[in-house]
Amino acid sequence: MAQKKKSTAKRPASGSGRPTKAPASSRSAKSSRNLPPEPEKEPLWSVIWAYPWGKALYLLLGILVLIGLDFLIAMNHYDRFFTVLGIEIIVAMISGWIIFLFLDRKKQKDAQTSDLDDSIDEG
Repeated sequence: MAQKKKSTAKRPASGSGRPTKAPASSRSAKSSRNLPPEPEKEPLWSVIWAYPWGKALYLLLGILVLIGLDFLIAMNHYDRFFTVLGIEIIVAMISGWIIFLFLDRKKQKDAQTSDLDDSIDEG
């Protein structure tokens, strides 16, 4: 094996052979600048939820998770799987109609109170 030859180039005048670092005062001045705080970033799931396609995506993922859990519970007994899935669909439909009725009544009450407030302001 060949041995490396030592370099005969002159070294810098500092004597250590290392590049000189910036003085400590410049580093402390750099860190003491008043920078505005970075704005808080919203989590990705909330950004996706803000769009209509994001809500549809979450609904699809929820349905897939539910079907996967049903397969896990049924352990490949398809009659049990479809029974559990049917019960879940019926419960979802009933709870959806109940929520719809409550929201519809709330909307009607809000519309009536706003009509009353308008008639009071006019009179």
